[in-house]
Amino acid sequence: MYSVHGARFDVRREYDKLPCQAFWTFITGKGRVLSPEEKVRAMLPLSTGWTVMHIAISWLVIAAALWLGNRALDSTAPLAVVTGVGLSWLIVVNRARSLQASFHYVTHGSAMPHRRLAQWTATAAFTAPFFYQSWTAYCDSHVKTHHHLRALCSMDDPDQQFIAQNEFRPRMGVKTFWWRLWSRPFSPAFLWGQLKSSWFDSFIEPSWCEVFFRMAFVVGIVSVALAYGWFDRLLLLFWVPAWLLFRHSMWLQLITEHLWFAPRGSDAGSPEAYGRLTWGRFQGRPLPSGGVLAWARWFALLFLYDLPVRLYVYPQDLPNHDFHHRLPLAPYHNIADLRRTCECEFSRFGPSYEVWGFLETLCVLRDHLCYGDSNPFRWPASSPL
Repeated sequence: MYSVHGARFDVRREYDKLPCQAFWTFITGKGRVLSPEEKVRAMLPLSTGWTVMHIAISWLVIAAALWLGNRALDSTAPLAVVTGVGLSWLIVVNRARSLQASFHYVTHGSAMPHRRLAQWTATAAFTAPFFYQSWTAYCDSHVKTHHHLRALCSMDDPDQQFIAQNEFRPRMGVKTFWWRLWSRPFSPAFLWGQLKSSWFDSFIEPSWCEVFFRMAFVVGIVSVALAYGWFDRLLLLFWVPAWLLFRHSMWLQLITEHLWFAPRGSDAGSPEAYGRLTWGRFQGRPLPSGGVLAWARWFALLFLYDLPVRLYVYPQDLPNHDFHHRLPLAPYHNIADLRRTCECEFSRFGPSYEVWGFLETLCVLRDHLCYGDSNPFRWPASSPL
């Protein structure tokens, strides 16, 4: 089912005609249809070894981004400095979001089956460097509460509580919606709240053993950076994107994640009502039917709009977050293919919903929060023009 915003058909079918299908899965966020045998294999949890390798690759990419930013800062050309540091920030944010997504799936048990090792790996590779919630706190707030059939998009949902604390609410003004959407993560109140949360999540809430590790990690990294005269660049090239821009990126994703403040109908808490609260968020548009200029515009939108959105707002599995809520054990590395394979199958959660385009998804939330349109997915698939 589709909303009034964006294409009202599966654009990914048009991309099936193109070569390099893995690239189009990455760009759109929507995968290919699996055979029954492939589907069975795709449902297997990501092994401990492959998860560790994925985490290690992310950190190697972050190291390469820091090297790139450092070289850019050594340049005497202002354009090279701005371009190099900006690209370094984008890469760090993208890998931080990827590490957060991996941590998320590990807590659900769909990656790294060795649970004790998973917990300590998550602490060392993600929660400590990014001042994030501990494993235990995240499992309580997200896995047990946010995912509960009766809690999602209610005031028992910690994510909706966070959004409400940041002044999003039903019947808010349109101008207020757009202003808070883009600027709220840079406001003093938001930053102060995040600083307090980071302190609590890192050094108050965890066990004493984890607090000791987090303190040792921070002291060790800062000491090494000071010893080599690199502390100012560590702040600029890592902790500015890893703390400030990382939260801005997550904010943009969070706002479009669910139908926040949805009215609680008589079927609230049922699987079908739960299924109406989330949808696929894909990037792309129909293939052009015109000549060179039409294709030039199509490719320009791909590289200047779709690609930045996939890198900054919806990295890794996040276009298919709706399917994760329907099947939390679906592994993230196969979720794009699994969602497309299963979207036409009967589900106790009702039909699948999807929106094509980031701005179109924002308009769905705008219509809901500003105009009271709480049933946005009213249109079945139509044929492309």
